[in-house]
Amino acid sequence: MTLRILIVDDHQMMRDGLRLMFAQHPGAEVVGACGDCATAWRLAGELQPDLMLLDVDLPDGNGIALLRQMRAARSTVKVLVLTALLERKVAVGAIESGANGYLVKTSAAAELLTAVRTILAGGIHLTAEMSTALAKGPQPTAATTNGRIRAALPWREGQVLELIVRGLRNKEIAAELGLNVKTVETYRSRLMKRFDCASPAELVRHAIRVGLAVA
Repeated sequence: MTLRILIVDDHQMMRDGLRLMFAQHPGAEVVGACGDCATAWRLAGELQPDLMLLDVDLPDGNGIALLRQMRAARSTVKVLVLTALLERKVAVGAIESGANGYLVKTSAAAELLTAVRTILAGGIHLTAEMSTALAKGPQPTAATTNGRIRAALPWREGQVLELIVRGLRNKEIAAELGLNVKTVETYRSRLMKRFDCASPAELVRHAIRVGLAVA
């Protein structure tokens, strides 16, 4: 099955570069590309892509606002925010608004492809620098409440949650903590049940939103 991709970026050179990259992968097809919110909204409805690569700064609006509009309309297209902005606040806003990943434009093609695979598998992918920034903790206004929530987590569950937020998969978490994969899957399931999350991606969003991603 071919992966249908819509590229939304203000820069023609960026759009052309992404087209060229995906043209080298038979399982992917760029079905559309544009550089503004209005056209992106129209094309998303007309083309029904599987994945949208979305910039934040667009000439007629903000990509995150467009993302919220799409989610309000119950759009199920996967969205990878691909931006030049390496800012914690923007990344949190993107994930909370329903993005499935956040990557900077300077990332290598290999990481972009890894992000796409992670997203299609139902996960959330964050650029390494942003994962580290998010793991430093919640905004100060929420620190006390979130600290109590975090303190209530069993120690090992807290460790697993940190690594989930950083984008590690079950095998990688198992290797990092010296556990077997089944045990990691059990901890992940407990965390999803504890916070009433239906998917790993929702768990990541919840952890970021309430500031549970504390190192």
